[in-house]
Amino acid sequence: MYDLIVIGAGPAGYEAALKAGEYNKKVLLIEKDKLGGTCLNYGCIPTKSLLYQSKKYKDLFSLSNYGITFENPIIDYKTILTNKNNTVKRLINGIEFLIKKNNISYIEGEATLLNEKTVKVNDSIYDAKNILIAVGSQSAPLNIEGYHHCLTSKEFLEKDLSDVKQVIIIGGGVIGVEIATILSNLKIKVIIIEAQDQLISNTDIDASTTLKKLLSREGVKIVLNSKINKIEQNKVYTHDNEFEGDFIISSVGRIPNTEKIDPLNILDKDKLFIKVNSEFKTNLNGVYAVGDCVKGWQLAHYATACALNIVNSLYSDKPILLNLNNVPMCIYTSDEIAIVGNKAESDDIVLKSDYVANAKAVLENRNKGFVKLIFSNQGLFKGATIMCPRASDMINYFVNALNNKLTIDDMNKDIYSHPTYSETIRSALFLYK
Repeated sequence: MYDLIVIGAGPAGYEAALKAGEYNKKVLLIEKDKLGGTCLNYGCIPTKSLLYQSKKYKDLFSLSNYGITFENPIIDYKTILTNKNNTVKRLINGIEFLIKKNNISYIEGEATLLNEKTVKVNDSIYDAKNILIAVGSQSAPLNIEGYHHCLTSKEFLEKDLSDVKQVIIIGGGVIGVEIATILSNLKIKVIIIEAQDQLISNTDIDASTTLKKLLSREGVKIVLNSKINKIEQNKVYTHDNEFEGDFIISSVGRIPNTEKIDPLNILDKDKLFIKVNSEFKTNLNGVYAVGDCVKGWQLAHYATACALNIVNSLYSDKPILLNLNNVPMCIYTSDEIAIVGNKAESDDIVLKSDYVANAKAVLENRNKGFVKLIFSNQGLFKGATIMCPRASDMINYFVNALNNKLTIDDMNKDIYSHPTYSETIRSALFLYK
């Protein structure tokens, strides 16, 4: 019998397995597709590789501003795809090494949960004292005539873009705007069709508005408040217009991979997400669930944090648990967006400073973003939104500020190195009277 069986080898699953292995527990890790899950193979990592490489191409066209000239750069997109795949493979190799080092048993196959102690994989039966379900999610389908003509974000990542001129993206959420940024960097025309009245509808309005301006400046056509009636081949028909592209991408959210879970009655009333309590326990004793298959944040780092808390609680005498209340969210557009904490309320103190006068941003010609800080009327830090090239690296300072309940006075004591993007944090704090 295993101490722990983990179903799903995405970030939450393999991190949980490795941590349990560090406690010298007997662990079985199961994955039906590829080690690393969606994040490593079809999501976070490959998209960031394409963003990084496409940005290199985009930057070529501004080099003349710095006295560097050249003629007719040529893209070999097959090389870009090869680089992306090699990056993924290197990271998978690293996980495989750690799995062997920590004596984790690994099986590829689709797992069926038979009861609270038993899992079936490839016609074999395995038992464990505890089971962790981290099966992730998949692209949500569109309930629209002709949806089958659309590519998913996963399919887009393998698409050869060599001769592509224009692409339609249905959905202006995180996935949609990141794909739009990749395409725009490659000088491919993009049309984003979004049903809501802003891009990334659940995010800070200033960030959404600024992003819309930046994408529009890059030639991306953004259509908001638009309902799609039908899709035909490479055409999208809305309530008042029609759009045509080389192909269409659907990026309207994700749904959990729980279709094989229902027989044990651990799903919610809509038969989508696994029901868990505050400790991620299901209604089956010893069975836990985290990540996209549970309602809440659909973020790899949050799923991983939840999984590590479960393992540490099970196997440590004095567990140090991660704070799950303050979760950073990052959006990897040309100017990154990073957010943590609460939105501003009517009596909050809001301090906002633009990058227009930040020395590092000016010398790099990247001064269109901002830092917004939110404090209670008593001066307690409540949240932040950053929009700049290194926002995803900077946001963790504010996670720490939330976790340690810092105030304006606490945060005003820090010295910021010069020249850096982080200096605009100080500029925002200095606005407090």
